[in-house]
Amino acid sequence: MNPTPPNSPLVNFMKAMHPLGNKPLIYLHEHASRKSVGRGKYLLKPGEFCMHYYYIHKGLLRAFIKEEKKEITTWLNPENEITTSIRSMVRRQPSMEYIQALEDSELYALHFDDMEKMYSLFPEMNVLARKLLVEYYADSEERSYISRIPSAQKRYRHFIASRPELVNRIPLKYVASYLGITLETLSRLRGKKKSIKLGGA
Repeated sequence: MNPTPPNSPLVNFMKAMHPLGNKPLIYLHEHASRKSVGRGKYLLKPGEFCMHYYYIHKGLLRAFIKEEKKEITTWLNPENEITTSIRSMVRRQPSMEYIQALEDSELYALHFDDMEKMYSLFPEMNVLARKLLVEYYADSEERSYISRIPSAQKRYRHFIASRPELVNRIPLKYVASYLGITLETLSRLRGKKKSIKLGGA
């Protein structure tokens, strides 16, 4: 008799990515742990080692690095995404970035070693991992693309078009940091956009 498959946000997310049998789902359920991170708190700081994948069930995370006193936001991830400091985890090196919660966040953490073991025990996990890797690479390519758009106005327009769910959730200073522009420039661009809408009304 097959055991009853577990039910959790992480399990449901994985099943939506790729069909999985009961055994990998049970293993996943038993080895993943829930973690709460309060708004403004840090999940990771430079010098620390990241050894977990994190599924964001609720909330919003951002990663950033510091150059002198300037913060440079490198990514912004909301619910239903898996994130980590991939360089630190895979290479077993101290992190160079901060990961911070911009909202009260509920996460599911799975240790790198447990994920590696799942690849060996359950062949279907390798297909799921490939799909996750493709998503991760696509997100990385998107961040690379937006940073290379020469016009600040076009960068902002692209951000609105590609990440509309984030526009009103993220403080402007972090959006500006992500886009590589000053807060003053972003405020001016938003003002122009609003005036165009009012003029066309």
